[in-house]
Amino acid sequence: MNRKPPEDVKRTLREEVGFGCPVLDCGRPYLEWHHFEPPWRENNHHNPEGMIALCREHHIQADHGAFTKEQLHSLKQTGKDNWKQVSGKFNWMRNRLLAVVGGNFYYETPVIFKFREQPVIWFERDENNYLLLNLHILSTSNLPRAYIQNNEWFNVGGEEDIECPPSAKKVKISYPNGDMVSIEYFEINTIDDANKRYHDARPNGWPIEFPITAVEVTYIVANSGLEFNAKETKFGMGNIMKNCFVSNCGAGLAIS
Repeated sequence: MNRKPPEDVKRTLREEVGFGCPVLDCGRPYLEWHHFEPPWRENNHHNPEGMIALCREHHIQADHGAFTKEQLHSLKQTGKDNWKQVSGKFNWMRNRLLAVVGGNFYYETPVIFKFREQPVIWFERDENNYLLLNLHILSTSNLPRAYIQNNEWFNVGGEEDIECPPSAKKVKISYPNGDMVSIEYFEINTIDDANKRYHDARPNGWPIEFPITAVEVTYIVANSGLEFNAKETKFGMGNIMKNCFVSNCGAGLAIS
């Protein structure tokens, strides 16, 4: 049996906890699926009564016995209440989106980066208008890489490090060969905030409304020449572009 649960089971588990990890004061929206009654190693199953949606950190803790079965059943019952308590800190996920990729700006452009006609970084929204992150990691290594599909982790295991703080405002994944992706969110409430953070880009000329959520992306494909750093995008034979503003288009950066 494939360890990935069917879509209807995942939907049940997500709805059960409201939106994010049900552990007290957590609420992180990037979820995995924990089998605990019985554990997966004892019996391969996708019975939602014996499963729970958890963030990666608390899933790892659960795998190592940090929670009893009784505690996990309690979290299944109280998850929605926990979400009501913590959901306010995730309101930034409902704002309009300004993607900042290597020093370039893409407003309300859901597909941030496309490579050879395939989306690599893009966003969708759920029924409550919360952002859903989708992320693939390119590599020249031919080794498997983790990916995120609508806030759900897949294929995790070979990373050098994964960073995702309780605020959910940063996801950073790095590998031993130098591949690295960092996605970090910032709330920008006024034009003054935008000018302070992106002065060189002259935000006064941007046709946007505030508040917005800026998502800053750093993306390095080791040994390929493709890199988005904090200030510019580098690709091909030394090509560089920065401080470009794009609004409401099909894709931000597209490389064939």
